[in-house]
Amino acid sequence: MTNIELFRSPWPEVLVEMKDYLDLFFLARGEKPQAATVRIFISKVLVTRMQLQPHVREFKATIARIPDCRIEFKGTEESAHKIEIEYQR
Repeated sequence: MTNIELFRSPWPEVLVEMKDYLDLFFLARGEKPQAATVRIFISKVLVTRMQLQPHVREFKATIARIPDCRIEFKGTEESAHKIEIEYQR
């Protein structure tokens, strides 16, 4: 299964919203979470390369603690940031 969520909040505050979303998603899955792949797409339209750091580095550190989860960061040409969570039911 894949769960997709779009985010349009201003940079870098959107990272807090994305972190909260991930926390709630995995909390809702319960005590025994199964492996998942999280793909985080940062909009190149909304954020320039120069604006990424140190915010992305700090965000990566906070979500690195999600158990049994492979995390991928990518850029997108879309006008919104996006999180895709691929998981087994």
